[in-house]
Amino acid sequence: MNKKLRVLLTSIAIMAFVAACASHRYTVVEPPSASLTNYSVLEIPEFDSNLKSAEAVELAKVFDDRLMKEIASYRAQHPEDVVYEQILKSTDQVNDVLVMQGTVISYEEGSRAKRYFIGLGSGKAYCTIQVKFLDKASGEELARTNFDGELMGGIFGGSAEEAVDGTVKAFLDYMGEYMGEGS
Repeated sequence: MNKKLRVLLTSIAIMAFVAACASHRYTVVEPPSASLTNYSVLEIPEFDSNLKSAEAVELAKVFDDRLMKEIASYRAQHPEDVVYEQILKSTDQVNDVLVMQGTVISYEEGSRAKRYFIGLGSGKAYCTIQVKFLDKASGEELARTNFDGELMGGIFGGSAEEAVDGTVKAFLDYMGEYMGEGS
């Protein structure tokens, strides 16, 4: 094998090894029974966890803040896509409010060492958050969706935080599909 080809193949192998093998997706459990854009306020209270691990409980406590920060950043970069006049953690307002009630239903930090040394899905980190969209005035559930993020590898095994980042990206994808202008 000539030297240039060997260098090229080695470079490709190194880039594949270093690149994070992360993914994200959402799964619509119950499709929207009404438009999720017919509200002026999106309320995102603190999430819950069905899991008892300290890591899952902590994730539930901070995920709403993290999501709100990402949504604010997206809104600032894409003002033409803004649907809700306000996005709040809590409001006394009842009418014209869509509540996003989230629950951590799976979370595993996995093993960074296994992701680094073995790879191929060994030591995978993953996170799934289920969200119910509720009309605050009636309490009616309008939609239910699971948001997933996972990390199978990355530089030095990657951080489980990347699985959580994937969950946020899945939500932003969902917003574009179901909560954007014209939805």
